[in-house]
Amino acid sequence: MSDSHAERLSALRLLAYAAPTVALQAMLVPLYNFLPPVYYSPEVGMTALTVGFIFALGRFWEAFTDPLVGALSDRTRSRFGRRRIWMAIGAPIALCAAWFLLLPPHGATPVYLLFWLVVFYAGWTMVYVPHQTWGGELATGYQERTRIAGFRETGAFVGYLCATAAGIFYWIWFKGVVFPSYAQIVQSVGVFFAISLPIAMLWCFGAVPASRTDHLERTPGWGELLAILRRNPPFRRLIGAYLIDRLAMGTYFGVQPVLISQALGLQQHVLTVAIANTVAAVVFAPAWVPIARRLGKHRAYCVANLLTAGAYVSLFFMPVGQVVPVLLVNALMAFGNGGTMITPPSMTADAVDADELRSGVAQMGGHMAFLATVFKLGMGLGVFVALGFLSQGGYVDMSQVLDPSVENVVRIGASWLPAAMLLVPIAMMWNYPIDGARHAEIRAALEARRVAESVR
Repeated sequence: MSDSHAERLSALRLLAYAAPTVALQAMLVPLYNFLPPVYYSPEVGMTALTVGFIFALGRFWEAFTDPLVGALSDRTRSRFGRRRIWMAIGAPIALCAAWFLLLPPHGATPVYLLFWLVVFYAGWTMVYVPHQTWGGELATGYQERTRIAGFRETGAFVGYLCATAAGIFYWIWFKGVVFPSYAQIVQSVGVFFAISLPIAMLWCFGAVPASRTDHLERTPGWGELLAILRRNPPFRRLIGAYLIDRLAMGTYFGVQPVLISQALGLQQHVLTVAIANTVAAVVFAPAWVPIARRLGKHRAYCVANLLTAGAYVSLFFMPVGQVVPVLLVNALMAFGNGGTMITPPSMTADAVDADELRSGVAQMGGHMAFLATVFKLGMGLGVFVALGFLSQGGYVDMSQVLDPSVENVVRIGASWLPAAMLLVPIAMMWNYPIDGARHAEIRAALEARRVAESVR
């Protein structure tokens, strides 16, 4: 069923809405790719397993803060907009903590890392969860929600690209550094984050209307938040699948720097590979909007995971010292990742409608918070799984010369291990119960109930 033309947002407005995502996701590049395996260990002096454990603890912290922020934003009443006010408070917290995370003093301890990681995640969540929720409330149509998610998640890939390009533009082009160090790359991302987040939020606040539910009188209680997972089986299935596919991605990202730099001998091409992945994602991600329209969101999600799994497996067979095959595989991986980023938030918004029909209250913030928790928990645990897998296989740190057995462990950790994980979400989501037709029935029932309540 086609969506109403009246609720279709302009492309310029959607660009403004997506802008904060560029800055937010740029910071995930050092958090996932560089800080755990190659920055705090060995440059700051912590073991890889210790750093992986600390980042896993940070993700468990977010398992508490994400639903809390989502629920509080659902209950907030503000003339400024209940999503906007949380974003405005969270941004300076995230910016301050990012400074200390990306510029640790010599001899920084695990306590130092854990403290600033917890503070950063708290601020980041206060921006990310309300922003994600806001997008789910901008439209009610099945296809328009995919379009909104498409703009936002394409912005996420633009953020990854900017994080990579920042190091190239500054250190290589302006400073003449042939091979920037991980510390230099990380610091350039921090500067980009500090400049871009405030600008993007101001544009978003000025151009995008407050969510259509900002002035509803009915607010969900705390018990209703906790009941979301119990009473909403489609959403429970969705986040179960999403947790595993994010776990697979986190595992890959945890191994990727070791694979590229050491196992494949392509240290000088680390930024090239990252750019190829992100450019491909920016170019191909919008294609998932018409694909989802044709196949349905859940089937598009499964196809995207299948493509990503195929890309992972291909990495096992990559020849040493050959960058072109790695670039091609990363382009395929980016295409698949685009589908797995765009469809889950859109499906979550549809699941919120189903929950509202059942419970009588819309809890977009609570649902999006659980989705964000799963995203970050899966990615964080994936890094821990990756570093634990490498450690058990004999890997120590980036100063190590890999023998054949350890190199094989690295290749398996970046390929077969995450690919096998993706078979689970494909099986779980192939017959997901909310498709376009079912969502149209849900929306019709909700509208009929609202009309009936308005005439009482």
